[in-house]
Amino acid sequence: MIKKIFVTAAVAALAVSFASAPSFAKGKKKAANKCVAGKMMTGPANAYGWGLVKSCGFDGKMYPLPTMCYVPSGVCPK
Repeated sequence: MIKKIFVTAAVAALAVSFASAPSFAKGKKKAANKCVAGKMMTGPANAYGWGLVKSCGFDGKMYPLPTMCYVPSGVCPK
């Protein structure tokens, strides 16, 4: 009896994991692109390697900050 319960639970868990994998991946991509207040990112680097830093406002839009970051250093916000 207990063995049947474990087998049924394992089969159900396996079926749910395969069924929800594509929908979970789509939801994660949407969440990654969402602009949340306080999120920062660096724009593309110019010819000298410097990129403009942008910040997300409370209205969900990106605004440029008066700072630059040296992109090849690897410490700029992504």
